[in-house]
Amino acid sequence: DVYKRQYQRRVRGIQKLRAYKKMAEEDEQIPEIPVIPDSAYKAKLDQLQGEITGYLNGGRGIEALKHLLKSRPTPCKNEQIRVDGGKIAESVFSQIKAADVDKVVNDLSGDDLEMLMKHVYSALMTGKSSTALFKWHKAVLEKVGGLGVIVRVLTDV
Repeated sequence: DVYKRQYQRRVRGIQKLRAYKKMAEEDEQIPEIPVIPDSAYKAKLDQLQGEITGYLNGGRGIEALKHLLKSRPTPCKNEQIRVDGGKIAESVFSQIKAADVDKVVNDLSGDDLEMLMKHVYSALMTGKSSTALFKWHKAVLEKVGGLGVIVRVLTDV
């Protein structure tokens, strides 16, 4: 089931690329990606920070992680806002005991694992807790059994 979803996601990505290539060949205008102002990203991060802090203050690190996985890392061009998003992810990862990492990762679905890997890379931007973050990285790689998750995360197809 996980592999089927990954395959379908790749097919959709390839279809999009072919459509853009066809538009370019036919000299059509490729649609612009809407620009979201930095203030909107900052407001979304502030809301997420408040929700995550509530979970962490209650000692519910795993619930905080599940809530974090419902949101994408900030695709903002502003470096400081992206780092702030990484700090939120890093705070969640640091609250979960190293002994529990494998158990938590094994309980996640394929889509959640990809989102987890996106947040790991986002948290690595902060420069803190890299040892703990690489433990999460290793656990995800062992669960999915390949490097495809890294390629998908870095290309964000």
